Amino acid sequence: MNHRLDGADAPYWQGLEQGHLLLPRCAHCARWLWPAGHRCASCGGIGMVWEERPLRATLYSWTRTWHRFGFTENLDLPYVSIVVELDDCSVRLMGRMDDPTPDNPRIGEALVGRIGETVVGEDRIPTVIWSRAA
Repeated sequence: MNHRLDGADAPYWQGLEQGHLLLPRCAHCARWLWPAGHRCASCGGIGMVWEERPLRATLYSWTRTWHRFGFTENLDLPYVSIVVELDDCSVRLMGRMDDPTPDNPRIGEALVGRIGETVVGEDRIPTVIWSRAA
């Protein structure tokens, strides 16, 4: 069973599989909620509305990985894992950089994303892959 399809964040994973970034917003106070849950931490409301967001963000944090560890066999070394802050809703998401150059990423730089996948063992996980904005 695919556990990505039965939790509070199931619409996020389903959206990625269909090529869209969907994020939850409280139906009562309109605050963005991430990670996804069943109740709003701000107002206590129950009921989430999932909205599509553009794949534009600012780099918040990053790390470059040079060595193999479990389930990374399908990633080219080195690779860069990042945390971004989406431009229009201040939600922070994890992802990875596409074809990192020898130049280090810069905190605060503009990024654009695309939806791809990361292969972990035999599991294909939809992933947001980020690149430097042109």
